[in-house]
Amino acid sequence: MKHYIREINCLLKDYARQAKVDADHPKEGDSADFNDGFLMAYHQVIAVMKNQAPFFDLTQEEINLADIEPERDLV
Repeated sequence: MKHYIREINCLLKDYARQAKVDADHPKEGDSADFNDGFLMAYHQVIAVMKNQAPFFDLTQEEINLADIEPERDLV
């Protein structure tokens, strides 16, 4: 199960980081509000995953989220 969570979180981080780029540098014709909302959704998901991990005796490293801080990286 941990391997599944690690892999999913790796994908989530990649998608979240791309959403940050898209929000910061929207392409012509893109909706800035949509891009911001998309980024906020990733921010919320990753923040919840990180905050809930200790309740399941999981470290940030075990779930592959030690290298991302939503408040720093996704705003």
